[in-house]
Amino acid sequence: MIPSVLARQIREGIEDFLKTTFPVSTPAFHGIVERLLESEGSVFKGPYLSIHLPFEKGSGTRDFFPDIPLGFEPHLHQERAFERLCGDAPQSTLIATGTGSGKTECFLLPILQHCLERSGEGGIKAVLIYPMNALAADQAGRIARIVHSTPALKDRVSAGLYIGRAESSPSKAMTATSIITDKNTIRRTPPDILLTNYKMLDYLLVRPSDFRLWEKNGPETLRFLVVDELHTFDGAQGTDIACLIRRLKARLKTPEGHLCCTGTSATLGGESDLSPIVKYASSVFGEEFDSDSVITESRLSVADFLPKSSGKGCTVPGRELSEKLLPDRYDSVQDYLSAQTDLWFRDWDADHEILSDDWRLVLGARIREHPFFRALLEALAGEPKTIAELQSLIHPDSLGEDVGLELLEALLVSFLSLVSEARVRSSSERLEPLVHARVQLWLRELRRMVASVEAQPELRFADDLGEGQLCKHLPVVHCRECGSTGWSGVLRAIDSSIRADLREFYQNYFSYSKDVVFLFPERERGEHSGAEGASCTFCASCLTLSLQTDISACPSCGKTELIPVFVPDSTVRGKKGTYGRHDCPFCGAHESLTILGSRAASLTSVAISQLLASPYNDDKKLLAFSDSVQDAAHRAGFCEARTWRFNLRSAIQQYVMDGAEGQVLAEIASGFRTCWGTRMDESEYISTFIAPDMMWLRDYDLLIKNGSLPQGSNLRASIEKRLAWEIFSEYCFSARIGRTLEKASASVAYVDAEVVGDAVEKLLEQLRNEVGALRDLDERSLKRFVAGLLLYLKNRGAVFLDVLSAYVESEGTTFLITQRRIPWMPRFGLRTRAPTFLVDRTRKDRFDPVLAKSSTARTWYQVWCEKCFTHLSPQISAELDRVYDILLAGLVDVGVLRVEKTKAGRAWGIVPEVLRVGTSVT
Repeated sequence: MIPSVLARQIREGIEDFLKTTFPVSTPAFHGIVERLLESEGSVFKGPYLSIHLPFEKGSGTRDFFPDIPLGFEPHLHQERAFERLCGDAPQSTLIATGTGSGKTECFLLPILQHCLERSGEGGIKAVLIYPMNALAADQAGRIARIVHSTPALKDRVSAGLYIGRAESSPSKAMTATSIITDKNTIRRTPPDILLTNYKMLDYLLVRPSDFRLWEKNGPETLRFLVVDELHTFDGAQGTDIACLIRRLKARLKTPEGHLCCTGTSATLGGESDLSPIVKYASSVFGEEFDSDSVITESRLSVADFLPKSSGKGCTVPGRELSEKLLPDRYDSVQDYLSAQTDLWFRDWDADHEILSDDWRLVLGARIREHPFFRALLEALAGEPKTIAELQSLIHPDSLGEDVGLELLEALLVSFLSLVSEARVRSSSERLEPLVHARVQLWLRELRRMVASVEAQPELRFADDLGEGQLCKHLPVVHCRECGSTGWSGVLRAIDSSIRADLREFYQNYFSYSKDVVFLFPERERGEHSGAEGASCTFCASCLTLSLQTDISACPSCGKTELIPVFVPDSTVRGKKGTYGRHDCPFCGAHESLTILGSRAASLTSVAISQLLASPYNDDKKLLAFSDSVQDAAHRAGFCEARTWRFNLRSAIQQYVMDGAEGQVLAEIASGFRTCWGTRMDESEYISTFIAPDMMWLRDYDLLIKNGSLPQGSNLRASIEKRLAWEIFSEYCFSARIGRTLEKASASVAYVDAEVVGDAVEKLLEQLRNEVGALRDLDERSLKRFVAGLLLYLKNRGAVFLDVLSAYVESEGTTFLITQRRIPWMPRFGLRTRAPTFLVDRTRKDRFDPVLAKSSTARTWYQVWCEKCFTHLSPQISAELDRVYDILLAGLVDVGVLRVEKTKAGRAWGIVPEVLRVGTSVT
């Protein structure tokens, strides 16, 4: 893993996600997301760089574990922990050392030694409490490996994992990879070491079925109690575990001062924080702790770690080489690292394969001699620092020139990439990292976002604003389809000014209240005349909305800060009264007006996909923490679904780039199946491409349990049908929603230019002859009109697929394409966005009619026709119905569109065979 590159890629990925998710087409709001992202410290903080030098080694004068071969030379802090935890009178200890410092060995080896010395004695001798089951399971595997590989421990020391999660095949005995996980076995024969979480330990003390677990425990049997990640138990949870520990002692009648309590954490603090740490631990464990109880880490100084060097052969890349520092310029990690070694070492002549052990060892030796490395270590001084802070701390002589912030960032990313790969040989002949380079990138979720009410709005966090500022900011709404962006708020019938209270707005917005209004800035009056609504004047000072459009001062406050806005009619009068709707007034998209913002779950899913997809990450593991079980459960499923979609997009794009350029969309699905089906076995193929909302299918459950599908299963066929739908959605129906392949400029579906040309050639003369307003129609104008119409239909999902036939005939009854009728299809609800076809008339609102039902409103099709042809004749509006009659009939004749009957009339959509996929389209 190369953290310096990954941090940069994660930030770029999240920035691209936000920019493509919220593209803005309203001129007044242009660049509002970009300006927020560019504002230092607003969304991102960091990256914070830190380099931890190696730990000081212990003296090695004492053999703490004569029967347990260590296999490593203990660090000084480990040796100090052994001194406290080994022997007949172990002392309660806090291990406050950093990540990767060997905290587990500090307490685990003394516990194993203690259990070995009392082998044969019944009862649980040590309880290890973990805040997460994943941590407990990981430590269980480590204990299993140590016990199995140590002859003195094997068959003499046992450990059991007792957590709520049920296993399909629990282990009833210690193995090379697993400790005991069968609950009945643990009850009948309590292990020496019990791994659990605090909630399960609570159950184990009160449930009658678990009574046998403690039967063999005398008052002095339990000797060790370990709480891992002690800092996570704060607040009410800290009180809970403190009471639980006291109940455990009382239940086992443990003598006062007998139980050796140990807490571990990488974030408990440094030397100056010992007093509050000691007090906190004493409160939680109910035992006495003092300053000597806290084990902190000891690291080498820069002077002790680095040799004296002349820096011969070392260089710092100058501004003229800045392009070569960028990792995105290289095809592989090996090419990138090879180029960076040449940039930093003029005389690099090590004839070793990149990423080989020999290359890493030579690299480690050369980096220790580099003057820039010394300057960087001295500037960091063992603490995390930003690049801006390092700019003033790194001595100019080590850079060779006065570099700006951008160049310094590129230099640090490049140099730390080499540092991350450098190795040294330990005293036990193992390869160890030269140093531990860490990069921290902090990200703030975009919640409670508001925009200032002014001519050029600025996006801000409501939580950062004072009461006097909040009254001049409003939430922002954004159309997912066309990018129209504006303010929103609450306007009661008795009020004339917009209410800016966010809580009131959210309650009304999500309940579809008729009091929610949307305000879109206008450059000139009548700009949005295609939609139903009114042009108004909006006061930026008091948020008063006035129907008067020719005023120079606010009628309420007298201020002159006025903004012309368009307020669409966003209410619907139904049988149960009047309610609001979130349809875009300009493109007509159903439920497309969304609140601008992105919560932690969405941003985390982007970071995860970026992290796992990057070639600069060779350790595809991730540990995510959440404050609550409910959040963890929700975000796990959410991130799984998002990651699946991101991975699917990558797989589709890879297939297109591998030779599917220009292929017909209808053939992409079959080619995709063949391509990836031949690269994977059936189980891998199914587990990779099955949609998260299909994992409930019985056959998939059997595949997970048995490793194979049952005879006659149609699961793979269902998955491939779903893949065909997802490919259609990616390029058509959802092409403009989120960070799609089209919006990322990766690949796009299009109607072949030759097909459009044939259609234009056929229609040109007919429109000239039969529509008086178009007698001067030219080929270029008609081609633009046809291309725009087809693009709009494609992005609305108006493509005739077999699975949509009943849906089209019913004029948009989503029940006919939901999972209840077709198990492999995604769910569609009443408010869910669904494919929208063009119709001549309809009894429902799901499909788009050519002409608006009301004389005061106009559909997108009417507006598009006027935009393309008004320059030819202002009277084109009067002949729109004739234009579309000729146009649609002609496109059906040439095979671009197809027409189908519906309950109320006819529906038009694109024939899928005319759509092609490519990475560059003219």
